[in-house]
Amino acid sequence: MEVLPLHPGPASLELLLLQAEHRSSYIWEGQLLAQTLCSRRVDDMQDFLKTRQLHPRIVRRLQDMSFYRIIEIGRLQLDWSLITALIERWRPETHTFHLPIGEATITLQDVEVPYGMPVDGLPVALPHAMRDYTGDQYLETLQRLTGFWPEDKGVLVGARASRLALTPVRLHLEAMHDEITHDTQDLNINRYTRLLLLLMFRGVLFPNTSGNLVSLRFLHHLERLDDLHQYNWGVVVLGYLYR
Repeated sequence: MEVLPLHPGPASLELLLLQAEHRSSYIWEGQLLAQTLCSRRVDDMQDFLKTRQLHPRIVRRLQDMSFYRIIEIGRLQLDWSLITALIERWRPETHTFHLPIGEATITLQDVEVPYGMPVDGLPVALPHAMRDYTGDQYLETLQRLTGFWPEDKGVLVGARASRLALTPVRLHLEAMHDEITHDTQDLNINRYTRLLLLLMFRGVLFPNTSGNLVSLRFLHHLERLDDLHQYNWGVVVLGYLYR
């Protein structure tokens, strides 16, 4: 019996318009066969926690804000071959994986269950006034909320100098760490927690290709730590992943 040639692509290009540049097309042509994705991981938070244990007061603070589960998970061992295979089956047009069993996608439940982050509540939105902040205004806000002012303003980069290199943040946290005790003022507990959250945002929740830069626009939501659990952070993490 004659075996019909196998076609690797979709039966119709009406919806999947990016097939010509999709990784699967290159693989069918014999390219990229030995190329396994292995992205660079910058995780200042895990580097900081590798030899340190958080004080119980910090742990309680993070638990109250629904962010401690991420600390408990720790650094994940990633299977790069599996991730590469999933990328080959990901369709950006539909935001789904095309698998032999059908289509699958990442949902809010996939964020809520492992991370323990809320997917209901107030939206995480940036005030319009903060979009026009200058580098000095970001630094003033950073100092007011965390007590930290980098010695070198060169660690601020990006549009309107809104992103900060995390290395000086981690070094400042290291200096603060041994000073956290049961008698430490709430002011310093909150400052420590905000700096740790900046490391978490960049290294775990909102990674990017900028190296170790974190957006200081997050400072707006870190001002009122008691309200942090009321926001739908799980929705933001999933939306950022898709984008």
